[in-house]
Amino acid sequence: MQLKAEELSSQISSLYIKADRIANTIWEGFHNRNKDGVGDNFWQFRKYEYGDPAHLIDWKKTAKSNETFIQEKELQTLQNFFIWRDTSESMNFSSLDKVNTKLYRANLLTLTLTIILSKSGENIALNGINSKLFKGKEAINFISNQITEKVIDNYKSVPNLNDIKNNSYVILIGDFLNNIKDTEKTVKELSNRGINGIIIHILDPAEVNFPFKGRINFNGLEDEKEILIGKAESVRSDYKKTIKFHIEKLKKLTNSYSWKYFLDISDQEPSISLNKIYNLLANINTTELRS
Repeated sequence: MQLKAEELSSQISSLYIKADRIANTIWEGFHNRNKDGVGDNFWQFRKYEYGDPAHLIDWKKTAKSNETFIQEKELQTLQNFFIWRDTSESMNFSSLDKVNTKLYRANLLTLTLTIILSKSGENIALNGINSKLFKGKEAINFISNQITEKVIDNYKSVPNLNDIKNNSYVILIGDFLNNIKDTEKTVKELSNRGINGIIIHILDPAEVNFPFKGRINFNGLEDEKEILIGKAESVRSDYKKTIKFHIEKLKKLTNSYSWKYFLDISDQEPSISLNKIYNLLANINTTELRS
């Protein structure tokens, strides 16, 4: 039991180090290129006046003008971000030893996004475990500690909608292999409450490419019936058409509610995926978040 506790502690530490490194790289990259991050759209500026503290000067904006500007946070502009990740049994799948499970990937994305959003001063909650909103270091510490905790059974496959505050922003992370009508029900209910969001769709490379050959007995992770296929490669074409159609339906669903969609294959370099995801978050229209 002690060994398991030590292994778990080591895994959490390794996950945090990786997430922190990726988050800092993305954050520095955005600001070195003078690009606006998630919270940057909510700063207001005024011209410098005699007596203003020098540390309030926004040098980035000042450099673009002949005037000197002071940066001030607008009142009530901090956003509430609710992050939910699927922890159902299907997320424990990995087709190869060198590829992390989808759940590990979801945890890495969750923690990295938490670190980045905390740098913008946003309020963050981990949906499905605790509805309390945290910010800054408190958010990072809480979510990094809670990320391996047991999720309430009812919220393994779907988020806890009742705990998500109106006019918030939601980040849903999972493999979304369930019936698309269930996902639509979730997105529709949230949208009707003025809640915008993004679906981060995690799939193992084998779930996209179906590389299997020969006689294979497929066992489901969620009590599905076993499927024996005598020649797996014979169904590859049909399978790939089916998964492609499912992905397209998810894209259309998110577009119809003005949500964002991102497909993340679990063997891809996580920093590349996270950089693209942060680009999507940084391009959120102000009115979308405040509507």
